[in-house]
Amino acid sequence: DGVDRRGSATSVDSTDETDLTEESRTCDGTSVKVLSEGYCEDDTSIMQAKEFDANVLAKLTTLEESHMLLRRTRAVSALASRLMGAPDEQACFEEVTKLLVPLFRVDRASYALLVDSEHFLVRNVTVNHRKHAIKMGFDAGDRGVVKPLKGTAVGSCAQTLKQHYTPRTKDSPFETHKLIYSMGINSVLATPILVDGNKFAGCIVVSLTIEDGFKVHDRILISDIAAMLGANIYSKRMKQAAEKSNKMSREMLHAMIPSKVIEKIECFWDESSEAYLHRHSCNSVGIFGSETNMDDSEHSRSFKKEKSKRDLREKIDFLNQMNREDSQCDNFGVVVDSSKKELGLTSQALYAENVDNVVILFTDIVGFSKMSLDMKPIEVVDMLQNLFCRFDNLCDKHGVQKLETIGDAYICTAGLFVDGNVNDAARNVLNLAKDMIRETRKVRLPRTETLSQDSFVSPQIRVGIHVGNVTCGVLGQRLPKFTVFGSAVNLAARMEQTSRPSRIHVTEDFHKLVSFEEDYEWDDCSETTVKNMGKFHSYLLKEVL
Repeated sequence: DGVDRRGSATSVDSTDETDLTEESRTCDGTSVKVLSEGYCEDDTSIMQAKEFDANVLAKLTTLEESHMLLRRTRAVSALASRLMGAPDEQACFEEVTKLLVPLFRVDRASYALLVDSEHFLVRNVTVNHRKHAIKMGFDAGDRGVVKPLKGTAVGSCAQTLKQHYTPRTKDSPFETHKLIYSMGINSVLATPILVDGNKFAGCIVVSLTIEDGFKVHDRILISDIAAMLGANIYSKRMKQAAEKSNKMSREMLHAMIPSKVIEKIECFWDESSEAYLHRHSCNSVGIFGSETNMDDSEHSRSFKKEKSKRDLREKIDFLNQMNREDSQCDNFGVVVDSSKKELGLTSQALYAENVDNVVILFTDIVGFSKMSLDMKPIEVVDMLQNLFCRFDNLCDKHGVQKLETIGDAYICTAGLFVDGNVNDAARNVLNLAKDMIRETRKVRLPRTETLSQDSFVSPQIRVGIHVGNVTCGVLGQRLPKFTVFGSAVNLAARMEQTSRPSRIHVTEDFHKLVSFEEDYEWDDCSETTVKNMGKFHSYLLKEVL
């Protein structure tokens, strides 16, 4: 049979009473574990099986009893697959009820589910006859009834984690049992439902109108049902928690990144997609070309050497281009032309795209740094939350996309991934800016040493707007962030920095888009000097009323 009998014989002969397992090998090297007869003596399932043999099987006296036990055992075994296939927790309860009532011929079945450390909820009450519906369904309710744990059989199960059987409710010390005795229930069996090991989640409560109606084998089988129910409840709850977490994550992602961008990058989170596999295979190469997967073969070393040279050339070109861009303008972020190379080889960006004719708005609070020194941190946060929530609503109203907030600065754009005319986008942003100034007047500054309780003083904002071409992208894999880069973004920021309190400062490019509108009145054209960018013609909108 291929077994090295000399090794196995030696192993078995040398086994003493304390060494219950030995390992030997066949001639082809396969490991074979040798178990002694005493190996499973302490196993819980083996012990329970022996108890079942002694307390149940040994006491069966008739063929009818044997047939009934076999039928119930097979039905309980089949329940496991039905519970696994149940879509949710409620479906699990229904599957168990469909088994308990007809198979065990119980008169009433319900579930007592833990609400908190002191209360449980009675739900899914089922009776076997219509005549019992009113009498025995007394605590069903539409959504269940909350009851205290203390002084109940359910409370006893919660403490001991064991079944509580009351063969005669008239002799029970619990007041609830005395109440149900008056309604015709004479025996009650409460079986704990345990999840995640030994954590109490509730009970299966079944009852009969006859006294001492639950045999030993019934109680054992119902314990098995409760164990299966607990395992599946835990599985369903974990699945529900994961789905809720995924939904929340997706909602947060949609809040941070435009939906049209998400459509383009969601493949990077799909483990079955080619984009995901390609990206994660590329991640083994660091930004400086260091390999995390070491292979000593000659082919691998040759491939690495060639790839290292190629990566080095690309990185030199990359750094040179960064220097050229940096010398041209003082960018918030470095703009790199991605049309001549693969993004995946260097930046590993999830997404990058050039977009033309984007309207960018910057706004911040005048004198915020000095103002916040006289305020408590929580007051600063509350004021900004009040103000920015108003701005969020205005963005929705005018069809403008919020980009981000940085301290007291609020940045938004129009014309990104939206089909429409740039003149319409400019008009929407300008109307938004006017409403922002009006809405800021409704926000009250917290009381400080210089502000009395009765005075109503509002912060003031200044606004800058420009229209131009930008490069947008999603950066980072943990908390990915959608952002825009380019000189157009810088110029919009400079317009805001050189604006006046409660005024809107725009570039000449933006002014051309809305100058023909009669609703807007402008001051005369002025010349604004922008650091590292030169001089630009700009306009101030007349004071917003």
